[in-house]
Amino acid sequence: MVGTRPPVLAILPLLLFDLMERLVRRLILAVLLNLSLLAVAQASPDKVHSTIVFTDNLQKDAALSKRLNAPILLVVSQEHCPFCDLLKREVLNPMALSGDYRDKVVMREILIDLGETLINFEGKSEDAAEFAHRYDVYLTPTLLFLDPHGNELSKRIVGVNTVELFYFYLTSAIDSAREKMQ
Repeated sequence: MVGTRPPVLAILPLLLFDLMERLVRRLILAVLLNLSLLAVAQASPDKVHSTIVFTDNLQKDAALSKRLNAPILLVVSQEHCPFCDLLKREVLNPMALSGDYRDKVVMREILIDLGETLINFEGKSEDAAEFAHRYDVYLTPTLLFLDPHGNELSKRIVGVNTVELFYFYLTSAIDSAREKMQ
């Protein structure tokens, strides 16, 4: 029987085995690709999970500031602000996590684009954006260094120029504010 083709039923198991082998390879490749994408997404998140406390009551923060004799570092930011995220990820979160400034400054954050309200230093309810407007904050991020009465103690920092130098400017402003608290 030279030159005759084998019956279809005879090669069907071979075809099915080949098909299954290709499907398994593709499935394994898809799983590995998804795992690698998940790892990348976790390593570089779009949104920064902040270690800075969001505040809705500056009067309580002022009481803590008074008790610690430490200035309030108020980060004025927005939900969809890439520079705010950069600042938190590269400077503020590591600073907060280090614990070096735990008793030196009361770090708080407000968002001005979500229509949130807060209790201001006078104990009155106020829209966060209106509060920022009273301090002439129009760009985010803006860092304010305040005493327990809401007075600015040192020069504010507006925006992010170079992350590498930002820590120096920030610590200098904190030190200046701490000196004025004494």
